[in-house]
Amino acid sequence: MKDQNLDKRLLAATDLHGHFGPFLALGVRMGLYALRELGVKEGDTGLHTTVMLEYVTPVSCILDGVQASTKCTVGNARLEWKHSKEIGAIFQLNHNKQRVEVWVKSALFRELKRRLATHPSDDETRQIGLDIASRSDAELFLRKR
Repeated sequence: MKDQNLDKRLLAATDLHGHFGPFLALGVRMGLYALRELGVKEGDTGLHTTVMLEYVTPVSCILDGVQASTKCTVGNARLEWKHSKEIGAIFQLNHNKQRVEVWVKSALFRELKRRLATHPSDDETRQIGLDIASRSDAELFLRKR
């Protein structure tokens, strides 16, 4: 069965970001994973997100994916960015301090770097993004409490 919520979030993220690719898909998936784990809906004003990554494209596209899926933004002061060689995010509810950490598996990051090093066409990049979007949480992420 197709996940219509995922499709909706991917379209919204693409509209916000301007194009679709694997790191945007990863950001959307990170945000949706955290929302499910914390039992909240997008736009919950008690949710605060800190994304850790190297601020360089295409990796930084993750920020827009997280923003589109959670509605935590820089403008509403619920999205922060911190420099890290690894890719991850901490999603925390302010009212009860419940939190979840989601980290992109290093093997997946290496795979994406390898696949993108060939400078794929826009259509090929989109296909890589769809591949990432369709993978299970266990294939994409490590989770910490």
